[in-house]
Amino acid sequence: MENRGTWKLLLYISLGILLSGCSMVKSPSELIESPQPQDVKKIKLQHKLNQLLPSEIEFMTAKQGATNQSIFMRDINGDGKQEAFILYRSLKGNQQVQLLVLQESKEDWTELSAIETNYHTLDYFSLQDLDSDGVMEMVIGLGGATDFETEKQLVIYKWDTKGLKKEIEQSFDEIDIADYDGDEKKDVLLINGKRRESFTAEMFYYQKGELRSRSVISLNSFSFHEKIVSGKLNDGHKALFIDSAIGVHSMLTEIIAFDNGELVNVGDENGGITYKDYPLYSKDINGDGVTDVGGMYIPKGWEDTEFSQIPFIEFYSTYSIDGASKKVEERFTDRVRRFYIKIPSAWHGKVTIEEIQNGIQLISISNEQLVFEVKWASEKSWDSSKKVLKETKDTIFYSDMKENQTFPFDQFHLLENEF
Repeated sequence: MENRGTWKLLLYISLGILLSGCSMVKSPSELIESPQPQDVKKIKLQHKLNQLLPSEIEFMTAKQGATNQSIFMRDINGDGKQEAFILYRSLKGNQQVQLLVLQESKEDWTELSAIETNYHTLDYFSLQDLDSDGVMEMVIGLGGATDFETEKQLVIYKWDTKGLKKEIEQSFDEIDIADYDGDEKKDVLLINGKRRESFTAEMFYYQKGELRSRSVISLNSFSFHEKIVSGKLNDGHKALFIDSAIGVHSMLTEIIAFDNGELVNVGDENGGITYKDYPLYSKDINGDGVTDVGGMYIPKGWEDTEFSQIPFIEFYSTYSIDGASKKVEERFTDRVRRFYIKIPSAWHGKVTIEEIQNGIQLISISNEQLVFEVKWASEKSWDSSKKVLKETKDTIFYSDMKENQTFPFDQFHLLENEF
């Protein structure tokens, strides 16, 4: 094929980025000049894929997952030979998700399975030893769009000497695989249901080719699940944090954990549902290994302001299994100008926001004194005598005020993706 040479070069480069468990390839020329043993393995895999795959393809990565990978290499059954799992779709024809599975042999890679699915989106992919028998199962979540939303199908394949054997196929909306009950075995937590009717979170264990239910709990049925985070509560319990859109612009977070033999919906008196007026996703905000849940409140004096003009103060809290929460951070965030001001704990709930020309001030509620200020200007209009807080390529953030020692200038930050 006329595109074969170009495609071969692109694949050669991409393998160094996409392969799981392998060192990153610096460049094709470096590989050719002095290949290392692992690089030789990748070179052989590249040649095999060049033979087996069509010329016009697109590698696919799962929407869920911590790694942005399309090619996975694992020793599935512990026999010392690696298997390669390649996820892709053809750019011609029906463009459905396809999977190619190869096994390492002495001199080459041997094709074991070639699966063409009936779905166009890849939602989840994982290789897991679900039943602790020393052999990994392949778990894949696939999606196909209807008129209103995506219908998803979960498929679990078991490894045998001839390749992959399909054992389970069922509908799902979201999935997490982790040890929720602390027995050092993997649990499968599935969110499933029909929007506006019923949604559940159900925990399964995998045994003899079946998913067997352990516990189930109801969820909000009007939510559109946007992001799930597998994390920890502040007391060490494993939990799933489900951030969902609800209504026109609001968001809710549901926290699912396992306690005393059953799933529980962790949270406040509203049944474990934490509402916020705008999207604010769960994450480990302070890097302590505990997942924090976002919230927001209206600063004093802004209660009667048009909703879209309110400068909300955001906060993040941790939860324990009994539902008790602890605030760990407050901040004011300006997403238009890409910065935030982290509010010291001594000032939590004690400041309000005042907008000024080309700037923001934080004012003490108790005595109406200025405690923090940030202004912004272009480089052309910049007065170099001012205190610079941060700079971007086109904006200088500064302050006219004298630094308040209880609210220092280093509380000002650019958003992480500013650059």
